[in-house]
Amino acid sequence: MKIDRIAPGNYHFKRYTIDYFLDSVSELGFKYIELWASGPHFHLDYFTLNDIKELKKKIDYRNLKVDCLTPEQAVYPISISHPDKQYRQNSIDFFKRHIEAATVLDCKKVLVTTGIAYLDIPIIQQWEWCRQSLEAISKAAENEGVTLVLEAFTKYSTHVFNTSSHIVKMIEEVGSHALKGLIDIDVVASTGEESIDSFIDTLGDNLHHVHFVDGNPGGHLVPGDGSLNMQHALEKIASTSYQGCLGLEFLDRRYFLEPEKALIKTIKWLEDNNNEAKQ
Repeated sequence: MKIDRIAPGNYHFKRYTIDYFLDSVSELGFKYIELWASGPHFHLDYFTLNDIKELKKKIDYRNLKVDCLTPEQAVYPISISHPDKQYRQNSIDFFKRHIEAATVLDCKKVLVTTGIAYLDIPIIQQWEWCRQSLEAISKAAENEGVTLVLEAFTKYSTHVFNTSSHIVKMIEEVGSHALKGLIDIDVVASTGEESIDSFIDTLGDNLHHVHFVDGNPGGHLVPGDGSLNMQHALEKIASTSYQGCLGLEFLDRRYFLEPEKALIKTIKWLEDNNNEAKQ
């Protein structure tokens, strides 16, 4: 896996400015980024269209491209499967705004999740709310030429949407070419419902994004900092037709003060574990 297929996220650069993040990844030789749309870096409530255009100029100046735009949807009150209709509509509008922002940034992928599910509401009802919401969001994505990459959550967030089969079923029910799937290596391990191999095999050609993160499980760590078999995960991904980037969603606070070290360690891990990374 060559470095030009690795997309560092700004998640663990939250103690530094977005300019610092862009400078760091550019100087380290990366070509793509995964842009976390969240405060303090990029919160759309505080960004005008001109602000987004200025951010695009900063990204272009450093010869970088945004591979995936990931709106913050765990901390903020976002859930497309919420029982309140207005809450769901606000969440739909939230994703539509980020799809529009993605087009300004010349980004072709936006990450979407179902949100937290209530344990005391029937699964079938929450699934239906989610499906209806994704139909609306997918239409907006189709119009803008953007692909939605749908991520499953762990059981601690939802019991409605945890597995690769859930992703595939939702894609089939929504019936939009703009809706695809994502695998997060640490989330799959944390959920414990299936192996990395079975998850990837089930998604098949619907695999359109990867979060390549280690864990214990849990933690979203640099490859090698956790206990997961990341070498096998890399080999499995390489054996598929997937030609997209590996997004680096490092969330552990150990990386916040010296974020470049996490990226340097990732580069070293790739060099040690994949001959192609040396080319």
